[in-house]
Formats: sequence, structure tokens, C-alpha cells
Amino acid sequence: MSNLPPYLNSDDSQADGFVPPHVPPRPRRSDKYVMTEGVRAGSKMIGWLALGLFVLFWCSGITTIGPGEVGLVLRFGRLTGTSPADQVRQPGLLLALPYPIDEVIRVPVKKENEIAITALRDAPASGSPAGQGLPGYALSGNQNIIEADMTLKYRISDPIAYTFSNLSPERILRDAVIGTAAEVIAQWQVDDALRLQRKTDFGSEKLSRVVLVNAQKLIDKMNLGVELTAVEFREIQPPAAVADAFQAVQSERIAIETKKREAEGYAARIVPAAEAESNSLIKMATRRATDLRTRAEEEVSLFNRVHDEYVLNPGLVWNRLHLETIEGLMQDGGQFRFVDPGTRLVLTPGSPPSKPSGVQAKPIAPTSETSGTSEVQP
Repeated sequence: MSNLPPYLNSDDSQADGFVPPHVPPRPRRSDKYVMTEGVRAGSKMIGWLALGLFVLFWCSGITTIGPGEVGLVLRFGRLTGTSPADQVRQPGLLLALPYPIDEVIRVPVKKENEIAITALRDAPASGSPAGQGLPGYALSGNQNIIEADMTLKYRISDPIAYTFSNLSPERILRDAVIGTAAEVIAQWQVDDALRLQRKTDFGSEKLSRVVLVNAQKLIDKMNLGVELTAVEFREIQPPAAVADAFQAVQSERIAIETKKREAEGYAARIVPAAEAESNSLIKMATRRATDLRTRAEEEVSLFNRVHDEYVLNPGLVWNRLHLETIEGLMQDGGQFRFVDPGTRLVLTPGSPPSKPSGVQAKPIAPTSETSGTSEVQP
């Protein structure tokens, strides 16, 4: 059985002769009404979309600062915050206004940055003579040209100074290190620079350490907000144009050092022996001088005693001295002959003299002091 009203049931109406009432047609909406409704619905959608964009725009300033970074917030180009602690935003969620009202600058303060420096190694321009005021060379303290290839490592210690003190901090940092390296090398001998270290009164110092310390002082004066962690010399050598001449000079220097060490070794062997001999001669001379001085003092003392006795009794002293002299001659002499006054003797070496008449002789062995011919005149 149909659930429709009786007047809508065609079977029953036709059977009973019922005629359904007239239902008027539904009025049709005008085009203007449809257009108005469409505009209203579109406006509502646009409103919701604009509201979403508005909310999204104001939330776009919300960001995060990653580990190893700090953030700086610029509001209309000016750094926000009244103190460095407020101006530097630590890692984490950062609530900022959307750009361009706020601008967030991230500074990697934990990262170790590297700069390759080849300005003291690059070859000069084509057609230019080497070493005439062109970059790429450093001059040592003893007027030698060398080339250097370095690596600079640094960290950002002051993010505010690093960001706002200079427009190009890396370029300034590079130039500062290049100038410092050239200045330090100009104070070193070329051999020390090539060895990257030298000896001083306080020990030894490394070239990289000296460049690092001096460059850091210069950077601090310029307030770059950078801390240098290392300066490494990857390569340091003479230019290729003068490499042969430099090697020849180095060979000569090595030869000179070798000769010098040999001479020092020879001196180390000879000087002690010479000093020992000198000390021995000095001791002998000292002993001889002591003996001569003692003998002279004894003779002076003896002479003074004899002189005192001679003053008291000249004749007695003279006779005593005469007899002592004759006695000494008799003991030290070789052969003695006594002749009468006026006797002429001819002495020939190697043969005993002829014995004149009336001469008493006492033959003894001739001495080596008897030579030549002597004549005894009355």
C-alpha cells in the first residue's frame, strides 16, 4: 500500500473518480538573486582566506635558533634589546614579528670557519717581472723571496661586532693575516722561515704561532669579533724562478756549516793538547825561575858575607879567594904543566907539547878545551 496521500495515489483517485487539486509551480529565482548569493558566498570565502593569511603572516616570524647558533633580531633595521644579553638570542624558539618588520640573523658562533690564503703564493701576472711590488711573495729578513700557502681557522667570538662592525669581515680578516704574515717573515731569516721555527734567547718559537698572536692583536684593535684558532702553513718555499739559485746558495751554506763544524772539531781536539803543553811549559819555566831566583839569592847572600869580611880584612880574604880559585881550577882542569917564567911553549892539538929542558911536568889526560896554539910570553 502506498504511503502517498490519497490525492497523489493515481490508482485510488482514478478508481474513486477523485480529481487532485491544482498545485501551483514553484517560482523560479532570478539571475540577480543567484549572482548576489554567489558574491556573498565568495566574499565569505575570501574573508576566511584573508584571515588565514593574516594569521599565517603574523605567525611567520616565529622561528627556531639551531644548536651552535645565536640569533640577532632587527626591528625596522635596528637591533632589538637594551644589553648584549638581551640582543643575542640563544638557541631555541624565537618569537619575532614577520618580515619586513623583524629580520632574524643567525650567527654560527660554534662553527670553526676556514679561509684558504694563497695571496703569498699566487704567481704574478703574465709579462710582469717577479717580485716587483706584486702580490704573491714575501721578503725574508736577509732579502730572500719566498712563497707561502696558508690556512686560517677562526670562530666568531662577538656576533654583534662580527655582524655590524664591518660589511665584509672575512675580507678584512684575510687581509690582516696576510699583512701580519708578510711582516713577521720580514723579521726572520730565510732558513728559519722555511723551517717554520727559530731559536731565541727564551727557547724556540714557531712561525705560525707568531703570526697567530700578532694577527689576533691587530684584529682585536679593529673589533672584528673574531677569535683566531689556528694559522697553518701548508707550503712555504722559494719561487720557481729562483729555486735553482736558492738551492745553490743553500748548498754553499751547508758546505760552510760543514767546514765550520770540522774546524770546531779540530779545535776541540787540538786546543786541549796545546793548553796541556802550555801549562807544562809554564810549570817548567816557573820552576826554573824559582831555581834561578834561589841561586841568585844564595850568591848575593854569599857575596854580601864575603864583602863584609873583605871590608874587615882585605888581604886575608883575597888570599883565601885566590887559593880557593886555584884549588877549583886544579880540581876541574884537565892537564897542567908548570914552566919557568919566560919559557916559550907551542901547543898543537892532538899531540902533547914538547918538553923543554928544565921543565917539571905532571902529565894528565888532555881535555876537550885544549885547542889551537897558545904561547906563553914572559
